[in-house]
Amino acid sequence: MIYKQKYRRSFQLIITFCFSFFVFTPGGVFAQLDSSKTHVIFPEPISQGNFYSSLGISVTVVPRLIVEEGVLQLPMLDLRARYGLSDNIFISGRANLVYLTNQLSLGAGWAHSFGNISLSIADNFAYWFGFADFQGFNSTAMGLTNFPSVTIGIVLDDLHISLGGEALFTISQHTYFGSASVGRVNPEFVGYAVTASIEEELWRKNYFLFGLRFQYSLPMYQTWLAFSTSYRWALFPELFIGYEL
Repeated sequence: MIYKQKYRRSFQLIITFCFSFFVFTPGGVFAQLDSSKTHVIFPEPISQGNFYSSLGISVTVVPRLIVEEGVLQLPMLDLRARYGLSDNIFISGRANLVYLTNQLSLGAGWAHSFGNISLSIADNFAYWFGFADFQGFNSTAMGLTNFPSVTIGIVLDDLHISLGGEALFTISQHTYFGSASVGRVNPEFVGYAVTASIEEELWRKNYFLFGLRFQYSLPMYQTWLAFSTSYRWALFPELFIGYEL
């Protein structure tokens, strides 16, 4: 019960923080956009003090070999942001939220452009957590992960096309069943992912992003509620779409 209350309070605080961060940060939602806008995923440098964000949804397909018995797969709220610390150094964050399973990530990176081609190198840490308190069932879970990445992008007419690769590392994970718990702290390489995305101005000063992410790894955080005994490598496709604020 103590863990349950603690995680619920944390979830409420995180939701409040995320929306406050995206809405009230200078240069955020109400910033004036122009045709030279720096995008959220495209790896070009960000001028110092500039902030860019997006709001959308993402859906991950979990293979049947992991989810042996049907687990409802819900679209997740997908918040992304980048902030320029200098002309080449930036910090980035992402929040995927759906209560049952959630993940917050924060990291830093370096970006540089060569004409219409851009490159970034970054490293992010993520905290994931989930709640299952329904029909007399009481379980929560949490974990820490790390994913260094390299992204390359090219501008073709009005399209900003990005291709990125990530290495995935699990640092720790814990699951609580009422007053009992199981967990481990054991950093290990668990997989890799490739993401392809397109960002474009669909109409005047309205920017959208579309993308596909393919993760090949051991079971990912979104499968914790299945309590699967399978510890096999599998492919996890993800589709995401967002509106750049």
